[in-house]
Amino acid sequence: MKVVIVSAEEFASRAADFASEAVLRKPSLVLGLPTGRTPLGMYEELSRRAAGGAVYFEHVMAFAIDELHGVAADHPATNASYLAMHAPALMRTHVMDSAAPDGDAECERFASMIDRAGGLDLAIVGVGVNGHLAFNEPGSAFDSRARRVQLVRSTREPYVDASGSFDATPEFGLTLGMSELLAAQRVLLLANGANKASIVARALEGPVTVDVPASALQRHANVKVLIDRKAALELRQVAS
Repeated sequence: MKVVIVSAEEFASRAADFASEAVLRKPSLVLGLPTGRTPLGMYEELSRRAAGGAVYFEHVMAFAIDELHGVAADHPATNASYLAMHAPALMRTHVMDSAAPDGDAECERFASMIDRAGGLDLAIVGVGVNGHLAFNEPGSAFDSRARRVQLVRSTREPYVDASGSFDATPEFGLTLGMSELLAAQRVLLLANGANKASIVARALEGPVTVDVPASALQRHANVKVLIDRKAALELRQVAS
């Protein structure tokens, strides 16, 4: 695991550098994508680079690693809406159907698409304040498969603004399982902000436990961690 600590101002461009280099190395990259606040700057920078011809995504096959369930695809809180707004350059991004009548069957269909594509070459992931990866909440087995899950309060809270109130936020999500994420050839973990400092330290330096799903990345053979200085505040070891 290589941990890189950068300034807040560098964070987005360094994340975009890693993604761009992966695409330039393999134009037909199979890519797992996160949503949320953390990767917003990365997507803005990738879109700028694509518009300028510095990197091309025409042959990239991208998959959103999770999605809300029980709302229409065009609901402003869905990852489908998020990616359409913030990552329009990634034209071949596949998302799970947030309105699918059978959430588990939809997850199985989606995981099968990734299998047919050859599996994820690169999974870009964020980490929740409770240590979740995608929507794999604490307690998720490391061999868990893609499935419908009940979301905890801290996972639902970021969707309040788009949903109108906490009670209106979706209670369930669809997610790739830990097994699909850990099967990626490479993983890029992104975290920024002081509110992530505690969980970053637990994920990177604490025991490997299902109570902190992100800690499973300690056992992955090829992980790069990109964090800003505030997110690194509680790390015991000095990183480059």
